[in-house]
Amino acid sequence: MLKRMIVLLVLGTMLVSTLSGCGGGDKTTFGKIMDKKEMTFAMTGAYPPFNFLDEDGELIGFDIDIANAIADKMGVEAKPVTTEWDGIIAGLTGKRFDMIIGSMAITQLRLEKVNFTNPYYYDGAQFFAKTGSGLTSIEDLQEGKVGVVTGTTFHDALNEMDNIADILQFQSDVENFMSVQQGRSDGLVTGKFVGLQAPEKYDVDIEPIGGLLYPEDIGIAIRKDDTKLLEEVNNALQAIIDDGTYESISNKWFGINILEK
Repeated sequence: MLKRMIVLLVLGTMLVSTLSGCGGGDKTTFGKIMDKKEMTFAMTGAYPPFNFLDEDGELIGFDIDIANAIADKMGVEAKPVTTEWDGIIAGLTGKRFDMIIGSMAITQLRLEKVNFTNPYYYDGAQFFAKTGSGLTSIEDLQEGKVGVVTGTTFHDALNEMDNIADILQFQSDVENFMSVQQGRSDGLVTGKFVGLQAPEKYDVDIEPIGGLLYPEDIGIAIRKDDTKLLEEVNNALQAIIDDGTYESISNKWFGINILEK
């Protein structure tokens, strides 16, 4: 009888240990974030005024402020991670960081790999050329040479245009602006709000040409299996919209509410 009780006790201990181990291994990303009290988010750090390095080498911008506000609502600290744009989704699915808060447009192709929150701002693809170019539309170009940041939706759009002969690819829009300024390209395509601030921010003589090539909804990218995290980030986003935090951040960087279409 005693021997049987000892065997049962040992088996019971092993079972508890196994269940405890499984529980820890199965913890969701949201659970880990709440345990560590920090969430990691990625962006390029080269997309002003949304995310960029200031003169002291500190990451600042609209995306950074939004990430901090969302983290505050969740009761955690936001930790930024910079990475190149053309590998950013691979970094997310490879679990290098918890989410992407880096001005990523929601597309069907990306939705096959990741989930997105509700849009946290609305933007659009805009063609910019040197001031006084005489162009009225990107369609005015003949054998055009136009710059984009590698891995963006803008590259795909230019690929569909018969009048564009050469698509120049850059790691950042700052390089893109300088290419136009120096006459190495006929113009560039980037987000409307990014291009509009370039003349003052980088002392480049560029202006928007024509209307938007197409509109974009910008969301926060989260791994497919992190459904609880998606729900909580959406809740936090709505909370900062409802209490006026979002509008305050938007006005700080743009003077308008960029969530309003």
